[in-house]
Amino acid sequence: MTGLVYKEWKQNRWFILSMIPCGFAPLLALLLLREQITSVNNIALRIGGLIAGFLAAGALQMLVLRGDDRKLWGYWITATPDGYKGFLRVKYEMIFGMIVLLMFSVQFVDMGYCAVAADMGKADAVQISGIALPLCFVQILLRAIDIPFVYRFGSKKGSFVKLICLIVLVIIMLTFLILNIEHSDNIIESCKKVINVQNSSLLLSVGLVVCLALYYLSYRITCRLYLKGVEQYDH
Repeated sequence: MTGLVYKEWKQNRWFILSMIPCGFAPLLALLLLREQITSVNNIALRIGGLIAGFLAAGALQMLVLRGDDRKLWGYWITATPDGYKGFLRVKYEMIFGMIVLLMFSVQFVDMGYCAVAADMGKADAVQISGIALPLCFVQILLRAIDIPFVYRFGSKKGSFVKLICLIVLVIIMLTFLILNIEHSDNIIESCKKVINVQNSSLLLSVGLVVCLALYYLSYRITCRLYLKGVEQYDH
């Protein structure tokens, strides 16, 4: 297992460490775009930068899977003492660690900015890092979906199959919304009642448990699908 950890660190250390600068995205957006977009307040710019940072981090997280969809590697790792299950476990743990590192980076940068802005007497010294936790949940869910597709179909085919599934899902959701458009006000009001200050802590706790459970379920599914995927890899 130590060898697998060393291999992942040696091969993907720059992707792992890139989570730290991604946490600086809200501050970069504020510094670079504040003069160009004067009609948008600083909080909106920071939130936009935060979302952009998470999108960039998500793309970098997927790059750590690059090069693993090869038959030679698949058969070799299966014959090792840790086996492909140990290899996949390290991958899942590494990507989860990258998400946690991104979260800490965002928190550190946001707290530092708010402290400096408050000392300077600026009115926009409001923390936005509270938005980062739900975004981390979204990243965990997206990786839980991405990883099985990559190892079952390979990087290229997996992305194509996943895209088709997402399109079908979007069509189903749009159809549901169109059929229930006359009840849209009731749906919005129900969502507002659920997502309120009193329920926020409970929702975050439940969301964390659900995300971790689905992430573990994704690992188990990938273990079942891995050898079938190796047989269909192009090379």
